[in-house]
Amino acid sequence: MKKITTLTFLVLFSASSLFASGFQINEHGSKAMGLGGAFAGLANDPSAIYFNPAGITQLLGTHILGGATLILPSSSFRGPAPSIEEHQLEKQVFNPIHLYATHQINEKLFLGFGVGNNYGLGTKWEDDWVGRFMAVDTEIRTFFFNLVASYQVSEAVSLGFGGVFTYGDVLIGRSINLSPFDGESYLELNGTGTGAGFTAGILVKATDALSLGLSYRSQVRVDFEGDATPSNYPSQFEGLLPNGGIKAPLTTPENITFGVAIKPLKNFTLTADYQYVGWDSYDKLEVKFTEFKDSETGELFVSTSERDFDNSFIARVGLEYAMNKSLDLRAGFLYDKNPVKDEKLDPTLPDSDRLGFSGGFGYILTENLSLEVSYLYLRFDERKITNSVESYSGIEGSLTPMNGVYNSLAHLISLTINYNF
Repeated sequence: MKKITTLTFLVLFSASSLFASGFQINEHGSKAMGLGGAFAGLANDPSAIYFNPAGITQLLGTHILGGATLILPSSSFRGPAPSIEEHQLEKQVFNPIHLYATHQINEKLFLGFGVGNNYGLGTKWEDDWVGRFMAVDTEIRTFFFNLVASYQVSEAVSLGFGGVFTYGDVLIGRSINLSPFDGESYLELNGTGTGAGFTAGILVKATDALSLGLSYRSQVRVDFEGDATPSNYPSQFEGLLPNGGIKAPLTTPENITFGVAIKPLKNFTLTADYQYVGWDSYDKLEVKFTEFKDSETGELFVSTSERDFDNSFIARVGLEYAMNKSLDLRAGFLYDKNPVKDEKLDPTLPDSDRLGFSGGFGYILTENLSLEVSYLYLRFDERKITNSVESYSGIEGSLTPMNGVYNSLAHLISLTINYNF
């Protein structure tokens, strides 16, 4: 029995790739998304609160921006090798929001407030699929509340700084192999947590045709607290499977973005960003049980899973063409390097390096109201895993590596309304 409960801990809390780059959402405004996300050096609408808070000094008066992005992911897994059977991720639609407001206090000082879902999404596989002891249902939501102030030091230089408060909730569910006994169980983890951090930025307008931006978003430590709840297990396992309260801290990565915006011709604007993502903050996942004790030592159980994520980056370019006074057309491209090592990849998040192709437009409806629409296609590199250390059998010590081939893609559609007065 002791062997079974230990295995259960390991199976549940190895869901570490939940917070990989695929769950960092960078689409926080249709205008930026249409430019491939290359916006730190331009930052000329209220979504600058996220991309570069120094940019809100360009927004005279009061501005309110709101919208959402529909994300439609698709993923499959062929394996485990040598099998070539294909398993499909169930279809889901996610809709992270972006809400921002800015206000000019005086000629130099500007304030902004924003709400966005910086980390999120989820995966859902069939209940009886081959990898059910690794992942069945995973979902995370986070809400980042940003309050920023920006100051125009001179005509050429603006500085921005702000505080961040974070709320998140998480659900992880998967099957449990009760070997050496017959049968399976299901274990679900629910938790919520809060955290705090900060953001900062600088915008330099070197010339009328050239601006440079640098932004920083700090790490945020989110202290999740929740419950582990087993179900569908034989009565003889009552009290032997993990249950009760848990605590699990998680630190999101820092982000440093350098951006440039160039206007080589009157109607054309070129943008480019390089975004560094410090995923080495996620070196392990430690879960402390507040009620469930180790049956051998009598101490409260602590489960630690080493993750060792790599730091990663995203490179972006964008183009905007002002067709007339009312209509702007946009296009963009990005390359996103994922942080998960091959041997650590699991179906909780079938992540991979990805290419993104975007397009969109902005249309001025009235003097005070404008509409932004954009589309982003993400194509993930096919990822063939041959050296997995993740086991799909759910049996402790078994040599059943989750080797196989992952294929993924995603469609994103964003709509934003911008009002100023």
